[in-house]
Amino acid sequence: MEDPLADELRDHWTDIGLGRTFTLLIAAQEHVKMRRAERALAIWQQLIDEGGTAGDDARVDHADFLFEQGRNDEARSELDAVMASNRIYSFAWCSAAELLERRGELDEARFWYEIAADQLTADDITTGLHRIQDLLTGRRRVNWALGLPLDALDLMGAQSEDEAADREAELHDLLRNPTVSDGSIQVWDRGEFDDTVRWRRHFIGENADGYCRRVERVLRAQDQRVTIATWTYGGLLDCLRDARIRHDELPDGRRIAWPPPRNQPCWCGSGVKYKKCCGGPLPRVEPASNVSRYGVAHGG
Repeated sequence: MEDPLADELRDHWTDIGLGRTFTLLIAAQEHVKMRRAERALAIWQQLIDEGGTAGDDARVDHADFLFEQGRNDEARSELDAVMASNRIYSFAWCSAAELLERRGELDEARFWYEIAADQLTADDITTGLHRIQDLLTGRRRVNWALGLPLDALDLMGAQSEDEAADREAELHDLLRNPTVSDGSIQVWDRGEFDDTVRWRRHFIGENADGYCRRVERVLRAQDQRVTIATWTYGGLLDCLRDARIRHDELPDGRRIAWPPPRNQPCWCGSGVKYKKCCGGPLPRVEPASNVSRYGVAHGG
């Protein structure tokens, strides 16, 4: 039987490995860009009439078009039809969730991802199918964007670029401006300060003495016993690479009780007695206007 869309296939079949459905969907997208919406609509309708996964794929693309036209109720009807098909691990299901995510409708996108996650079995997860990985990654992205805690399923998904950048910024801010929280403080290890390595100065900031004295001021303001946890730069990189490591689960570094006895080695790792190091009189604080964002003092 002759294919009603034979002309479209003949005009756009640039890669036979792509398959009929995706070739036609690409053709429809090109028609939309060229303001030939009627030809795109004909392709989508034909695929929808054929049903199956091809129809689901067409409905999602059609919904995207309808949203752009401000025809939101019609767009949602198309997505409702995809959901009713219950083909959870199809390309269309993931595309529908991603479409809602792009539109900023995160709660609704999460609903799609949650339906998929609720029906996953251990065998499904171990198959390593790309579609399942995409769904887990999407679920992770949305939960992170909504500020929800990540669970074991989320951690199987990949970090998005935005999440990775934000995690890095959060960790750098945490260590650049240490504060006491729940009886502990996280700081750079003294061994990480090296003025001869420019990238370390950029990321870590001021010299070791200045940084440690600033931490000591924060500690003295608490007037309570505090646990100091130190980070190395290698540990920070490990934490950024593996999102399963929480900020309070340090991959390396030391844990020191503060304040140490006055005649014991200083907490900062200098090897000098505490009373002759950070435990001694602190120098005057430079005015805030004379300190850069990296804590490096400069002249006015």
